[in-house]
Amino acid sequence: KAGDVAAFTQLYWIYSERLYANVFKMVKDRETTEEILQDVFAHIWQKRESLAFNQGLAPYLYRMAQNKVIDFYRKLKRDKELLHQFTARATEHCEGQPETLEYQESVRLLQHALDSLSPQQRNVYQLCKIDGFSYKEAAQQLGISVYTVKEYLTTATKSVKNHMTDYFDVA
Repeated sequence: KAGDVAAFTQLYWIYSERLYANVFKMVKDRETTEEILQDVFAHIWQKRESLAFNQGLAPYLYRMAQNKVIDFYRKLKRDKELLHQFTARATEHCEGQPETLEYQESVRLLQHALDSLSPQQRNVYQLCKIDGFSYKEAAQQLGISVYTVKEYLTTATKSVKNHMTDYFDVA
């Protein structure tokens, strides 16, 4: 709670391996597991002064990791639903036109949404959502932290989603 980096590092080394194994059982993906663990420990560090471990630290960490996994699956489900809605609306909107026009319109719409983002958000969105980079790979590519990548991507995704929703509501 006092901001002791050595204590936090010790906490990480004591619990990270067991938490990794536990989270990996739930998500079955190495990179996703690493991102979730980073979120857990980043949260602990950022909220260290206000956290209360009534039942002890280990149960708190395991519960937080479990909640992060649940959040991950909820986000994955929302992203899939958004992609399905976008594809359905784009297909419906362009029905009867050649497929190349539909594709070109989708690319134009996405590009317009990306143009409304800040340069860093656009770069992170491009790397993670379009090029398929993990948060860690994107962070290394851009020279920023994984947490910053996550923040930029969250903001960018909301902005792109709102842009797409606004477009289809008008259309």
